[in-house]
Amino acid sequence: MRILSIAIAVFLCGILAGCGAKEAPRHNPMGLAGKYAPEAEAAFTKAHVLWDKRDVCSDPRHALELLNTAVSLEPSYAEAYLWRGLAKGELRDWDGAFDDLSRAVRLKPTAEAFAFRGLMSMRGGNLMGARKDLDRSLAISKKQHRAWNFRGALNFMEGRIDAACADFAKGCDYGDCTGLESVTATGECPK
Repeated sequence: MRILSIAIAVFLCGILAGCGAKEAPRHNPMGLAGKYAPEAEAAFTKAHVLWDKRDVCSDPRHALELLNTAVSLEPSYAEAYLWRGLAKGELRDWDGAFDDLSRAVRLKPTAEAFAFRGLMSMRGGNLMGARKDLDRSLAISKKQHRAWNFRGALNFMEGRIDAACADFAKGCDYGDCTGLESVTATGECPK
C-alpha cells in the first residue's frame, strides 16, 4: 500500500510539474506576458482593447495616454510603439505615427509593423515608401492580410485596378474580406 501511495505521489508530482519547484506560478488575471514591467503591460492592455477588429480605435486620445505610460516605463516595448503609432495616425499626426512605427520596426521587424508603417506612409502621402513597406511586410509573411489590403488600396489609388483587385482577393484569402467586399460592391472589381 505504501509503495502504491509513493507511486501515485511521484506520478502526480510529474503531472503537476510542481514537485521540487521553488515557487508556484503566479496568478495572471490581466493576461500579462511578464516580459515588461507589469504597469507597462497593464497600460498596453488597457489601450489595446480600445481597438476593434477593423483596427479602429474608439478613443485614440486615451489610448495615446496609456501607451505613453507603457513606453515611458519600457522604452523597448515594440508593440506599444506600434499601437501608439496607430493612435497618432487616428489623430492625423502622420509624422509622429511614422516615427513610432519606425521605432516598432527597429525593435521588432514584423510583417504587421511594416504593414502598419506602410499604411501611415500612404496616409501621409509617401506612396513610394508605403509600397516599399507593404512589399517588405509580404516578404516576411504572405499571410499578412493587412498588407494585402493596404497594398490593394495603394494600387487602387495609383490606378492599378487589376493589381488592386488581386491584392484585395489575397487579403480575403487570408481572413479579411473588407477591401474585396468594398470594391466588388462598387463594381470596381469583378465578383
